[in-house]
Amino acid sequence: MNMLKIDVTRSQKKIIIISCSVLLIFVLFWVFLYFPAAREISSLRSELASTDTQIQGIEMLLSGSGSRDEAIRLLKQEQQYLNEKFPQKEEESLRLIPEFARKNNIEVVSLQPGPKTEFIDESGKPQVIEGKTAYYLPIAMELTCSYKDMVTYLLELKNNLPAFISVINLNVKKDSQFVGKVRVSILFDLYLLI
Repeated sequence: MNMLKIDVTRSQKKIIIISCSVLLIFVLFWVFLYFPAAREISSLRSELASTDTQIQGIEMLLSGSGSRDEAIRLLKQEQQYLNEKFPQKEEESLRLIPEFARKNNIEVVSLQPGPKTEFIDESGKPQVIEGKTAYYLPIAMELTCSYKDMVTYLLELKNNLPAFISVINLNVKKDSQFVGKVRVSILFDLYLLI
C-alpha cells in the first residue's frame, strides 16, 4: 500500500496557518463577543417593548386630559382605586362576601377562608409592591341560588368588594332539592398588601 505524500511548500504552510488563525479568531469572536451581545440586545429589546407598553398606557390616560395637572389627578385617582382594591386587612372583605350573597338572594351553605399566604413570583421571591408584601387568602364557598343570582353576585364581588379577587375554580350543578336552583362551589383568592 502506497501512501500518497503531499509536499507543501513553505509559503503554502504560511497560508494554511494564517487561514486557520483567521478561522479561530472568527470562531472566538462569534462565541465570546457576538452571542453575548446578541443576548444582551434581545434582553434590551424586550425591556424596551415593556417600557413602550407602559408609556402607551400612560399616554392613553393623558389623551383625555387637557393638562398635566389633570393627568396627575387621573393617575392619583387610579392609584387610589388600586390601593382600595388591595387592602391591608381582610376582615372588611370577609364580612362583605356573605352580606353581598344575602343581598342577592343567595344562601351561603359554607364559607371557609384558608391560610393567608405570601404571593410568590416565578423566581420564588415574595412579591413586594411599594414596600408592602403581597398576600392572597384562598376562600372556598358553597352556595345555593338561581343561576341569574349567581352571575349578579359574582359581578357585585368584582365591582363592589373593596379587594381584588381572582376566581380559581367555579363548579355549578343543578340542585336536586330545589327547582330552578343551582349548587355552586367556588374557590377564589382575595389579594392583600401588608
